[in-house]
Amino acid sequence: MSSKPKPCIEPGCERKKKKGVHRCSWHWLERQPIERQVSAAKWRLERAQARPGFVHRSRVPKIEWPAGGRWCAGCQTYVPLHYTQDSRCRACASQAAYASHRRATYEISDEEYEQLLAWQDGRCYVCRRETKKRLAVDHDHRTNAVRGLLCANDQWGCNVTLALPLNDVEAARRLLAYAEMSPLERMRAGEPPVATDRPQGIRELLRL
Repeated sequence: MSSKPKPCIEPGCERKKKKGVHRCSWHWLERQPIERQVSAAKWRLERAQARPGFVHRSRVPKIEWPAGGRWCAGCQTYVPLHYTQDSRCRACASQAAYASHRRATYEISDEEYEQLLAWQDGRCYVCRRETKKRLAVDHDHRTNAVRGLLCANDQWGCNVTLALPLNDVEAARRLLAYAEMSPLERMRAGEPPVATDRPQGIRELLRL
């Protein structure tokens, strides 16, 4: 006789655990990188749209909501209350807010952004890591031209740590040279000393 599935470990949640983890699918999802949550929301929307007789519903009367859940107009799905933000699920709300900010700040269309994100496999172009924070739109601080998507993980994200070489070609060349052969090795090999001209600091380059 099979045993009863164990519930999610989150307090008050009686949903069964997702296979291989200790939380239900919804509590597990909200702990994933935001891009993965957005992908899940897109999948929910596609699944809803594929149902026979699908009709898009911007609003659903509260009386129709299931216990502990509400309607998300973004993914056209009932979602748990703990996974909502205002009138949408967390993923759809986050995606809408970010898209609005992106359109107002950078000259890149929603379509091209999505194409770039897919082209980079949803990961930082430089370190290839998948992080919980949404990738930053890296841009030239002089022209505002978008270059790519980099991780924005606190002070160690590539969007921060690579700001100087990405905005100074000579600094980028020095960084590559440093990785290929250390300064100590170059000195021992008899290379001439480094020029003493002081380069611009990161604040001057980024005009902070």
